[in-house]
Parts: sequence; structure tokens; C-alpha cells
Amino acid sequence: YDMRVKCAKPPLCYDFSNVGTFLSLPEVQQALGVQGKKWRDCNREVALEFELAGDWMHSFETMIPDQLNDGIRVLIYAGDQDYICNWLGNQAWTRELEWPHKGDFNAKTPQEW
Repeated sequence: YDMRVKCAKPPLCYDFSNVGTFLSLPEVQQALGVQGKKWRDCNREVALEFELAGDWMHSFETMIPDQLNDGIRVLIYAGDQDYICNWLGNQAWTRELEWPHKGDFNAKTPQEW
């Protein structure tokens, strides 16, 4: 969600109609086994079922130090104008992350990528 772009199509602000068009194609519905179903963006009923089943947002930051210690390279990505995944928040938690190379990491200057 780009903060520089005015909300063009509420409530999600972006035109996702191409998704609905694609998911309405008979061959796509057949492949997905959902013939006769209508796609809806942000179906609250479906989201609630995921939440109640415990399948919602989870914090995995406690696993990152072990990955880094094992030599696994990671990329923490967020756009500089992203409303939902803001880069300042990501920068803050990565700088606080406890791991053997915290000092080396914090000495680096963030890079545009």
C-alpha cells in the first residue's frame, strides 16, 4: 500500500478486479474445484476461520538469530512508502535483534535495493 497514491477504489484502494475476472474463468474454477463460486476480496468470514484455527499472523523473529548463526542469508524488505510494512518499524526491530553480529549489522548504512 503506497502512501503516495490516493485511495482510488475503496475499501482496498487498488483495483483488484482483474483477480476476480481471472478467478471467474470456467477453466480456472474447474482447476481449483470451485465451480459456481464467486470470488470476494477480503472475505471476512474466511479470514475469521483462519484466525480461529490459529492460522493468522505469527512472529518468527525469534527464529531469525538461529538462521543468521547458521549462515542463512535473509532479506528484510519493506518499501519506503509502504503503509502496512513500514521500513522504520522493520529497521527498529532488526537493529534490536540479539545475534553475534548485531554490532556489525548496526554499523552498516541501509541501502536502497
